[in-house]
Amino acid sequence: MSSGELRQRNVPQNTANRETDPFTMVNYDEAHLSARALLAASPVHSSTAMKMHVPVMYTFLPATVQWFLSRCCPRSWSPQWKRRYLIALGEYVYRFKDEDGSTPKGSPIPVATTDARIISDHDDENGEFRIVHDLLPEGCNAVFEISSIGKTQYFAVESREEAMIWVNSLRQMRQDAITRQMGHSKNIPYPPEWKSFDASAKRVKDQKTRIKSKMQAMDKKEQEMQQLGGGSGPASM
Repeated sequence: MSSGELRQRNVPQNTANRETDPFTMVNYDEAHLSARALLAASPVHSSTAMKMHVPVMYTFLPATVQWFLSRCCPRSWSPQWKRRYLIALGEYVYRFKDEDGSTPKGSPIPVATTDARIISDHDDENGEFRIVHDLLPEGCNAVFEISSIGKTQYFAVESREEAMIWVNSLRQMRQDAITRQMGHSKNIPYPPEWKSFDASAKRVKDQKTRIKSKMQAMDKKEQEMQQLGGGSGPASM
């Protein structure tokens, strides 16, 4: 079965089972996590930022090839900046297309397992961040990164002061989240509404992770079957 067929099978067909259908739950949770709802709950910080999207194969290319692609080839071949509206609330960071976004873009980012820092010119001695600085979008003068296990995301903002606010906010959120998980903050008030958002965010993230893992497993199995089929033909005479 191909990954496309799996996607079709995963589309809920029976609306009578909405209460137990995990996809319906995700839809409900994503709708619960609208930008306006999160902003109304007094988030830790929120602002517009430009997120860098890097094609998968781009990171494996030599620096000279990257330079050529970024200047002489179609934009889709090289990293691009896309506008996002970021909201930090509770134990997650949310990305939206804009401040009126009805659902988050991608999975919510758990702050307890991430780190944040500003990317400066001094970090670029080995050229790792050259593409980030060379392609800064107009109106942006600073970049910060949010890194987690196996994934790093770059965001460009107007000023270093704004980048510093994001870094300090995320680090404090991480410390607070770890403190709560260890049970050392029982006397520190935590808004019930934030707990509700955290619960929805966790379900959305877990569901997206399971779907991604299932798709990867199906794609791997399909490739193995194709390779097996390719080697099972009649022997040459």
